[in-house]
Amino acid sequence: MKKTLLALTMAATTFGAIQTANACSYATFEMDGNAYVARSMEAPDFMQEHLVTVPQGYEINGKSGDAGFIGMRHGDTEWISSGFNEHGVNVESLALIESKYAAEGEGDVNYLEVVGLILANAKSVDEAVELLKKTKVETTTIKVAHNLTVGMHFAIRDKDQAIIVEYVDGTGYPTIYENDLGTMTNDPSYPVQAKLANAAIKEVNARTSETIDTFDKRDSAPDGRFTRIATTLAAMDQNKKAGDIRDNGVSRAFALLNDMEIVPGTMYWEWVSPDPQMVGYGNVVDIANMDYYFRTADNQQIRKVDLDKIDFSTVEYTSTTIYGVEPAFQDVTPTK
Repeated sequence: MKKTLLALTMAATTFGAIQTANACSYATFEMDGNAYVARSMEAPDFMQEHLVTVPQGYEINGKSGDAGFIGMRHGDTEWISSGFNEHGVNVESLALIESKYAAEGEGDVNYLEVVGLILANAKSVDEAVELLKKTKVETTTIKVAHNLTVGMHFAIRDKDQAIIVEYVDGTGYPTIYENDLGTMTNDPSYPVQAKLANAAIKEVNARTSETIDTFDKRDSAPDGRFTRIATTLAAMDQNKKAGDIRDNGVSRAFALLNDMEIVPGTMYWEWVSPDPQMVGYGNVVDIANMDYYFRTADNQQIRKVDLDKIDFSTVEYTSTTIYGVEPAFQDVTPTK
């Protein structure tokens, strides 16, 4: 398979070796007429993540739109890695080193601006697709990640549809896939990942009452995580409901997030930083109820933003670091 190696070449020059990227996982599923998303943001560094509230018409890097949204913005840069808008559109960006864009200076936006562009301008997945097809995307560097050029692909979802958007041919225009498997990780590209995962799904769906207790969890490399998540979602679809709290969509989404996480000290992006990889933040999105949940590496307490309570036509722009917030625990210590 032909690879786009701009990012890898830079990494090799800077750090002396080409490494396989292990970062970020995504899952989406539907249950009882609702759609849910779970996502992990893995990196060896804290990348200045702030939870932002973005009003209608607010400019980021000179660009704006008619829709308001909340999201994870990295410092005061144009990069928003996750977000949810007032129309129920969710976008998550994950690393894809194979990405190949138009040259810098030749596009309408750079790849770090794609999430904000969609959230500020699309009321649905269909509108996001229409917008992206006429928007030329160029390369750039990531200021909060040692100025690396690590491309992105994008998972976009509303209540009805989930897609994957990749840029791999250098034209600056997207290749779009229906996210039939409900997952995305990193390299290789979606069609290659899907081929690997579909073989594993056949295995899962062939289980009998004698083999139901055997489930191959596979590994934590990008293709292994993709296959693991895809087979987990396939099993969820195949198996009967429990009829109790185990059928709660938000709870299932957090269970998926737990399964996707990488424990600090176990894996490394050594070509980015010698520090151990971690999940800086993990988020869950409840599409129908317009709720965005997240937790962080230093605070596993779940925090929630209820978009139904925000008037994006009048709210002011806010930006709050997601780190350094002291967790609160419910003390259930017996006193007698």
